Amino acid sequence: MMKIIRHQLWNQRRQNGWIFVELVVVSFFLWTVIDPIYVLTSNLAIDPGYNEERAYALYMEYYDELHGKYDKTQDSTAIKQENLYRITRLVKNCPEVESFALVTSASFPNSSSWNGAEYFNDTLKVHSQYYQFVQTEGGDVFRTYGMKDAKSGQIMSLPEDCAAREGVFITERMAEELFGTTDAVGKRVRYNDSTFHEVMGVLQDYKHRINEQPGNLLIQVNSKVGNHSWIQWMYMLTFKLKPNVDVPTFEKRFKAEVVPQLNVGNFYFTKLGRFADIRHKYENESGVTNTLRLQYSLAGFALLCVFLGMVGTFWIRCNARRQDIGLMRSMGATKKVIRNQFLMEAWLLVTIAFAVSLPLTMHRIYVSGFANPSENGNPVYWQNQLLTHFLIVSVLAYIVLLIIALLGTYAPVTRAAKILPAEALRDE
Repeated sequence: MMKIIRHQLWNQRRQNGWIFVELVVVSFFLWTVIDPIYVLTSNLAIDPGYNEERAYALYMEYYDELHGKYDKTQDSTAIKQENLYRITRLVKNCPEVESFALVTSASFPNSSSWNGAEYFNDTLKVHSQYYQFVQTEGGDVFRTYGMKDAKSGQIMSLPEDCAAREGVFITERMAEELFGTTDAVGKRVRYNDSTFHEVMGVLQDYKHRINEQPGNLLIQVNSKVGNHSWIQWMYMLTFKLKPNVDVPTFEKRFKAEVVPQLNVGNFYFTKLGRFADIRHKYENESGVTNTLRLQYSLAGFALLCVFLGMVGTFWIRCNARRQDIGLMRSMGATKKVIRNQFLMEAWLLVTIAFAVSLPLTMHRIYVSGFANPSENGNPVYWQNQLLTHFLIVSVLAYIVLLIIALLGTYAPVTRAAKILPAEALRDE
């Protein structure tokens, strides 16, 4: 059959030539449409390294000197520290709370702030984001966020003397970049060329922002709230509810009974934010949601246009060959044989056209910078591996194009093959 198909394609090379050119252009277009969708979807699919279920951030504000409720006697650093601890105890004592963590305002997932620094292993230097956590009695940032040990896959344990030993925890990626291995417990990290910290655990990779890939992260455990005059803006409380707690009931009781007690000194309660809502807010305000919607909408519209154009092209091609179908039927060819031959022709046209489009696609993506490795791209992910990335997107584009071409061929050729040979020849 392949010999007959090649003969047919050559005999109708003028008509097939225009279809071939169209397929080359569409193949190139499909690749550029599918590629950003593949990258966005792959990044979103990466495990974030935390669990936002039943997790909250407690937002507090602070009366300044111009406010009518400002109390100057409550504005010393020592009193502000004590008031922060008092607020922490109020939340800790809620029967619905499973765990809590007193952290800096940039130290929880999808927060609007980001803190980073340079860390050293001898002369080797890496840039890393860092979280700061105050190890108050009963506080545990890992249980609150659901962050897991890289080796065991269980929630990371927090040693009681971690803060006293100035311990830190780092993610797998940071351990690999800094020490060349994830077995980094007991090693020492230097900060600012002078301060040394013992690595007390290696965490699974973590995403501070849901749409990004995991980056380097270091969690520093402090023994107390810092002695800073601006601590009222620096710290906040996060906590997680117990599994059996009814969330709406808790939120109602918390606002009615606990919130009035949270107005301590110059601190006052503003809102209770679920981690999931904080993520949604970040996605909306940073443009992530709009970008995703735009990319998916453009891709959907493009695929619809390609589908309609390709289906129409192959539909016209099949109808224009009704005489050939009539001749094949008169010579004893079955409907199945005719259908298979036309499907094979469509497959051959698509395959050759797609192969021809690949050099054009490779040139385009090279010019656009695709061929240059991302500065922060972790090679463990397929979307950061040049060859693997190219092959995956190419296969996806080829499959989409082939399905469209086969659908555009199957319906008209099946319909035409049902017509009696005499009727098909008479129409011609």
